[in-house]
Amino acid sequence: MSVDEEDQVIEYRANDGARAATRVFRADNAAAPVVICLPAMGVGGRYYVKFAQALSRAGLHAITSDLRGIDSSSVRASRACDFGYKEILDLDMPPLLAAVRERFPANTRLLLGHSLGGQLGALYLSAHPDAAAGLIMIAACNVHYKGWPSPMRWRVVGMAVLLRTLGATLGYVPAGKLGFAGNEARTVVVDWSNNCFTGRYIIANSDHDYERSLKQMAKPVLAMSFESDDLAPPRSVDNFLGKLAASRVTTRHFSRNHPGLEKAQHFDWAKRPQVVVETIRTWVDQISDVTRSP
Repeated sequence: MSVDEEDQVIEYRANDGARAATRVFRADNAAAPVVICLPAMGVGGRYYVKFAQALSRAGLHAITSDLRGIDSSSVRASRACDFGYKEILDLDMPPLLAAVRERFPANTRLLLGHSLGGQLGALYLSAHPDAAAGLIMIAACNVHYKGWPSPMRWRVVGMAVLLRTLGATLGYVPAGKLGFAGNEARTVVVDWSNNCFTGRYIIANSDHDYERSLKQMAKPVLAMSFESDDLAPPRSVDNFLGKLAASRVTTRHFSRNHPGLEKAQHFDWAKRPQVVVETIRTWVDQISDVTRSP
């Protein structure tokens, strides 16, 4: 596969001037759909290179990106620099997608999100239905504590309380020192913990009703989960999918003994992505309304 060196990186500016970059992994077919990958909390886009390469070999253009505050992003969470889901959704996502559209103006666009990236992809697409033709969610769940069995649910609540307290005390959250994500902005943690406590998407400083727009979003959705994944158990995944009342949802729950994904965890599927990529390729071929870019 030949790759145009000039097109390997797309740099863009967020609506507040923050800088970030994406990497492009081109398929041989120039007209192939484009899969825009949104990462998990605290995870850089570089983690998904093997996955993106596999998507491109399967005939899909793949774009890896970084969430605000991570890797190529020019901002870092600190007492002096705070942001939340609203900034990612309102300031970062529109120019990211505009940059992809500029390079792939006639291609079908699909949002793909892992974990928090899946939640953010769904939130954005629910508010901006013309942004993409469909949504792929990998190990993405509603983090409401009731989605976990006891006693794990109380550990989830305890982590939410701890992270929120650290944010209020320090002005940012050094979650990486606790083995959870990286250095996170305090309002990202507020948004995450609001969802943990209530099951609803109550986005700080936003007046958009995401619960309503998620319910109204009418898009094809592919949702994948893993039996061995303690961070996104099946019930929590189903709790999120229950919000997508108008969407045509296809679910694939991989057992702990599934060939190629034995005992797959929340993150390691990206290092052995073949089964996930084959599932995505099959779904893209099957959904009749993903035929052209909106």
